[in-house]
Amino acid sequence: MGIRDTVAHSADILVLLVTSRTSGVGRRMESVLARLQVRERHRVRIARVDADDRPDLVRHLGVQEIPSIVMFRGRRRLACLKGRATLGDVERTLSQHVAEEKSRAATV
Repeated sequence: MGIRDTVAHSADILVLLVTSRTSGVGRRMESVLARLQVRERHRVRIARVDADDRPDLVRHLGVQEIPSIVMFRGRRRLACLKGRATLGDVERTLSQHVAEEKSRAATV
């Protein structure tokens, strides 16, 4: 299943790391996402895209800075964190969007 299929069919939040083989910061972000996957395994799926291998997808996503973390639920883009992000940054952004979705669902 490709990234586009994963985004379209996921009930969980997809956390997509857009990086490149030459990005030292991107390699460090791998450990942040590994810890996130352990902590949030019940509501998060992690995927990675190498910008060198998939420049078409990077353009389609509108990513202009490497590394970036893009969050989706279904086909809806929730957030984009550009550059170096800490685990706390990612968790705060994730929690904010989960809370917004719960609030939105409660009003429907």
